[in-house]
Amino acid sequence: MAKWQILVLKEIRHLFRDTKTIVQTVVVPTFITPLLIGAIVWYMGSVAQEESVKIYDLGYQGDTNNELYFELSNTERFNLNLFDSEDKLVLAMENDEIDIGITFPNTPNQSDISTKQTEINIFSKDLDTFSQAKSLLMNNVSTYEDLMIQARIDQLGIDKEFLEPLLINENDLTTDKEFAGTIIGALIAFLFIAYILQGSMYPAIDLGAGEKERGTMETLISTNISSLEIIIGKMFAITGSAVITAIFSTLGFIVPLLVVFLYFGDNLPEAFFNIVAAIVNPVAILGIFVLLIPLSIFMGALLLAISVYSKNPKEAGLLLGNVMLVFFAPAYLPLINPGLEIDMIGALIPCYSLALHTNALIAENINWMLYGVTLGSTVLYSLVAIYITYVMFDDERIIFRS
Repeated sequence: MAKWQILVLKEIRHLFRDTKTIVQTVVVPTFITPLLIGAIVWYMGSVAQEESVKIYDLGYQGDTNNELYFELSNTERFNLNLFDSEDKLVLAMENDEIDIGITFPNTPNQSDISTKQTEINIFSKDLDTFSQAKSLLMNNVSTYEDLMIQARIDQLGIDKEFLEPLLINENDLTTDKEFAGTIIGALIAFLFIAYILQGSMYPAIDLGAGEKERGTMETLISTNISSLEIIIGKMFAITGSAVITAIFSTLGFIVPLLVVFLYFGDNLPEAFFNIVAAIVNPVAILGIFVLLIPLSIFMGALLLAISVYSKNPKEAGLLLGNVMLVFFAPAYLPLINPGLEIDMIGALIPCYSLALHTNALIAENINWMLYGVTLGSTVLYSLVAIYITYVMFDDERIIFRS
């Protein structure tokens, strides 16, 4: 057995003697995270369900002798509160005494076509994304406006279609697979990157700055093991931890989805069934995992280089925390802008390219040429990171830096 292989086994045994490593690499991605995601989905669903039957406090100020007021007062989803001035209504809205407010100073004469427009003011706080208060109120206002328009059309004796020369039919051709890739794919990639960093950061600190602090790095350097063998041994130990985390995080996502797909598929809505089927697609899973391997090596080598440069674990934790932001930021972009598409430049950006390729693999519209560019560039980045780590280990000023 080669010296670097012996060192890999020694470092892995050292890492996995620590319960913290096992928790970070196995327990969290396999069990805790799926439970947390399930809890979040359940909570969001329960909040949405609660909002669908909630009765909102509606503030109303103005003329009550109109069809709009009649409809609002008879709507089961509104608890109507009358105000004698707009200022009092606004103050109540600011103090969260009501959920939404409307002022309707003057009721227009529907048969008087000389009255062009009547002003209605709506006051709300658009902080609660689940709230249906504004949409319910706007539906009532739109219905009242349609009645006014129809009355004026009848007064003029013209056909309503004459005022609407274009009949627009909107057809959304987005498939369930494309929806799954665009919305869910970026989230999956982001979580995978988080898992890889989580699985490699602690081992990198322990095998680099940790050994410097314990004084075992000098002992290791003084043996007949070359710097390259030390780098390979430590890097494969860190990468192994990251890959194990990636494997268990993949299993943590795929196994529950497979159970749902195989045993509860007949009870699922067709759209949700197609989304689950797109995610558990073997080609997508394999394609994502192939990209994760060189990315894990790249991250492991880079984190090890920074850890070796650091004087102690405290400094290493600070530096690696900043590096994590560099990896997270590109992966976050597809989350906030789901319509992004990968190009040649994007294929060269680590993490960003992983997120977009994950989208494309799930949506089954992958560009294999750009996929190859990402895979090749990530391998190149890994080699550069390994060389940087080699330079760090070969410089005694860095190894004995304190």
